[in-house]
Amino acid sequence: MNFKQLEYFSAVAEAGSISGASRILHVAQPPISRQLALLEDELGVTLFLRTNKGVALTEAGRCLWQQSRQMFQSLRTMADSVREVDAGLRGQLKLGVIYSDVQIATSLLKEYHETYPQVELYVRMGAPGDLLDDLGRGELHALFLRSQSERSYGLRERVLGVDPLELVMCPGTDPAPGCDAVPIQALRDVPMCLLRSDDLWGYGRDLLEECRRAGFSPNVVCHCYDTPMEMQMVQAGFGVGFLPKSVVAAHPGSPVYTKPVLEFSAKSYPVLVWENSPYQAGCVKRFLELANST
Repeated sequence: MNFKQLEYFSAVAEAGSISGASRILHVAQPPISRQLALLEDELGVTLFLRTNKGVALTEAGRCLWQQSRQMFQSLRTMADSVREVDAGLRGQLKLGVIYSDVQIATSLLKEYHETYPQVELYVRMGAPGDLLDDLGRGELHALFLRSQSERSYGLRERVLGVDPLELVMCPGTDPAPGCDAVPIQALRDVPMCLLRSDDLWGYGRDLLEECRRAGFSPNVVCHCYDTPMEMQMVQAGFGVGFLPKSVVAAHPGSPVYTKPVLEFSAKSYPVLVWENSPYQAGCVKRFLELANST
């Protein structure tokens, strides 16, 4: 039993005659009759009763017709699904996000999801090195990272905006209450909670160098492993931090806020990076197109 035999059988069953099936299929009657005979011989059953008006299904024929209709519907559904995946309407989009990019990532993903609601989103937050490893292994399609320069990761990259680096503080640790910005000299002896010295982005290094240029050694009381820990330490009142301004937007209702440092302009660039692959799934292509249009 093959696909062509089932196609001919179904056409005859629906048309009620071999001549009718011939017109529908644009196939001569003898090949249709021959395939039906082969199908009946293989199954060892009679599928049609020949009448003066055409043919009528036997009980076995009705059983095969019902299952054939289900099979053809499944095949049509399968074909539609494949086309939708290729068009980017369905599929799985797997992304990695660092903590400081959560606000930017969710905003872009919301816009994408509104356009392609049938695409499944898999989003993982993690350390940059781990996410880059996963991207290299093909476990993620794209990453939301940070850059402070035009340097390349050896990947395709799209800068998503500019985010100023500012002091992060609570009312109790504000070095310049009532001021919109903090003079660098006001940071002398101020306790600081900064990312560790080997941090990939170098936020803390920029501030430390600026303090030394101003003639004093900064008072770092805590070297934090990652951004969430720095935010927790700042909120607990251990000292001031130095992070992208948008990080605080991810903590609505928190007492933490930011201020710029006078005459010291440092910036961070949220970026989307992905492998330079000649082939990407449709849903990944649509996502990258959206990111590149922002």
